[in-house]
Amino acid sequence: MSQLIHYALYLLYPFYDPVVRNSQNYFLTYFTAGLTALLITLVIKRRFSLPFRAIRRLLLPNKLWQHPSNWLDVKLYFVSLYYLVFQVLLVGGSTLLSVAAVVNFLTHAFGPAHIASGPSWLVTSASMLLVFLAVEFGYWLSHFMLHKLPFLWEFHKVHHSAEVLTPLTEFRQHPLELVLHPMLMTGAASIVQGPMVWIFGAGAMVIDPVEANIISMFFWFTIQHLRHTHIPIYATGLLGKIIQAPAHHQVHHSTNPAHYDTNLGYCLSIFDWMFGTLYVPKKGEKFEYGLGHEDHALETVTGSLFAPIGRVFMMAMRALRGRFLVAPLRKRDLQSK
Repeated sequence: MSQLIHYALYLLYPFYDPVVRNSQNYFLTYFTAGLTALLITLVIKRRFSLPFRAIRRLLLPNKLWQHPSNWLDVKLYFVSLYYLVFQVLLVGGSTLLSVAAVVNFLTHAFGPAHIASGPSWLVTSASMLLVFLAVEFGYWLSHFMLHKLPFLWEFHKVHHSAEVLTPLTEFRQHPLELVLHPMLMTGAASIVQGPMVWIFGAGAMVIDPVEANIISMFFWFTIQHLRHTHIPIYATGLLGKIIQAPAHHQVHHSTNPAHYDTNLGYCLSIFDWMFGTLYVPKKGEKFEYGLGHEDHALETVTGSLFAPIGRVFMMAMRALRGRFLVAPLRKRDLQSK
């Protein structure tokens, strides 16, 4: 019984854990995202209020929350809580270690830096912005790799197998993704932050295991969780080339082949714009979600966790067979003729 109580309390850690309060998984971010969606809807409809039933249909439509795909998201959420704690520690710990490694390298290569003088708020603000952009690029790059490298796509397919989008779809990810994203994001951030800490000192250190970038937090408390929803919030024109509005990510999950491998950014669209992977959705554009074909192995928790591993193993075996077996056999066949 004590173990069950302990497990139940652990599942509630996003509500009370001080580490998670500075991450996108903190429960208040979902509440404020709902308020953001409601406020934007009121502005679009030019209304001052909506009846409760209309609000519920907007935020919690039955056809989505009762969908089997959503219930798999719920199950994977409870499973993912364990490795999400690992991800928080991985991001914070690897950031500190990576920045320290860059600083040590620069110190050994060029000697101790002369700590530049200047307003600390200016140093911190500049570092915050540059690190935010670096993290965005790291996310874009890792996301690009997940789509373009066949063996990584097998793992990322778990996320794209969702046929409806709810905030819990964010947790429909294979654990490998929760390692790849942080490592590349941390590496990109360290390349920027390391030299700044070397030059300006601790005032340029804006990320540690229990703190978050204010710019990122702005997105977490507004539109970030709306990416995995049905709510049609668009950004067009120049704004659509700068930020990832919820509709941008809805395009990313679309079954339309014209939308494949597009909108790979996290908060921003600028790297999609720069590298040709941007698709700015038109207002009123509708989408269907999923892989575009049935994949029964990804319709269960165990299948979502283990099927990608088996498939990548088989890909590796086929590659090895082609390298070490098929080629020699063909050579012998030619010699026998």
